[in-house]
Amino acid sequence: MDRWIDFQQTLTQRDLLSNLSQFPTKTIGLEGHALIRGVAGAGKSWQLGQRSEMAMQSYERILVLTYNRFMKAWLQSKIGEIREMSDRNPLGATVDCKTFHEWSRGLNYQYEWDQDPALRKQMIGLAKWSGLNYQAIFVDEAQDFYDEWFQALLTVLDRRTQSLFFVYDNTQSIYGPWQGCQRPADWSWNKLGIEVRGRSQILDINYRNAPEILELAWQYLYPFLQSAGLKVERRTPDHTPALQSILEPKKCLDRSSQRSPGLIQVAAQEMPLQIARQVQLALDSHPASSIGILTHPSLGRFRQAIAQALQTAGIPHQAPQTSSDRQGNVVRRPWVIVDSWNALKGVEFDAVILVGIDLMLEDGEPDRLLQSAAGLYTAMTRARDHLVILYDEQNATVERLQAAIASPGLLQAHEGSRDSSPPPQHPDTPESQP
Repeated sequence: MDRWIDFQQTLTQRDLLSNLSQFPTKTIGLEGHALIRGVAGAGKSWQLGQRSEMAMQSYERILVLTYNRFMKAWLQSKIGEIREMSDRNPLGATVDCKTFHEWSRGLNYQYEWDQDPALRKQMIGLAKWSGLNYQAIFVDEAQDFYDEWFQALLTVLDRRTQSLFFVYDNTQSIYGPWQGCQRPADWSWNKLGIEVRGRSQILDINYRNAPEILELAWQYLYPFLQSAGLKVERRTPDHTPALQSILEPKKCLDRSSQRSPGLIQVAAQEMPLQIARQVQLALDSHPASSIGILTHPSLGRFRQAIAQALQTAGIPHQAPQTSSDRQGNVVRRPWVIVDSWNALKGVEFDAVILVGIDLMLEDGEPDRLLQSAAGLYTAMTRARDHLVILYDEQNATVERLQAAIASPGLLQAHEGSRDSSPPPQHPDTPESQP
């Protein structure tokens, strides 16, 4: 049987990633509002973890929020590691690390209110009268937060410190607030009461993904960005992309192992068994590896079938069935996890197997299509070194991916890569306009 994944071919790149991951950042003091806008794999969550550690040395009441349960668990584990070093937490800081809905539920906010702006506004009053006061607030995945949520957080932020820090990537907005026309053209952080002038940073270098994986993900997503009327801009020494623009990522050529992502046709009824066999072969090549089996969000029963095949093969894994099952930290190696690609947003793996691209939307409103495509883009960028995409029947999505794999690279390599010559430009990027 041919291997889909052989970790021995990418161990050098894995070691290199650990060296590259000292993500550069400018020093921003703890006091005041600050943000980091970055592409997938640029180290946004890592920066948030580092800043949380700084806050634990200075403040006693800290709130860390994210949208995703798995990311919450990862952040909790990092905070736990810091607590174990008591000299780095001299004040015995109280750190509430929760998803936004978990935190706001304690203030009587209802999940159903998300879709109604008038009801969302009630969160501001609920927060104001809660009596809560945090000396520092950190927000991960801020692209999934509504304006009213930010305004609510400002009411519980200590006015003496004003220490609000958040990270985001509007390309990964799979839940809707940032995409398309849902925010007006004149929208700004300042209008929300968040002042970050001189206290922000853009991270546009993707360190996580092998460049072949990033190229495929980007070339798949780009036409949907165009159809939705979103402007894509590349950051240069002389140009900072506009707030509403999509930030074009730069790839890291040193991360390449010269392996193209696999796009493989497998009959649906055979997939669970084939996946289990291939996961076992992959772990045989290097057991201390992480594998994410990510499916279309609608494939709950199919995920159960994959989990059963893994169990029959004796492969330790996690396959959450409920929200509470997603509370644990799945980032530690070795690990195999089966879940929807929306649920695993923010998590990364040495290898990713994607299932269910046959179900991607191909018709409808541009904004709705973009939201669906952003989910698949985010799923593909969970893979560090190996990406395998399975499909049952040929369709438009498969053809898009086949064309993208065969296309020349479009993304620019960052200057630290071994070859950073500029690639062909998109016809409508600012650099190519007269």
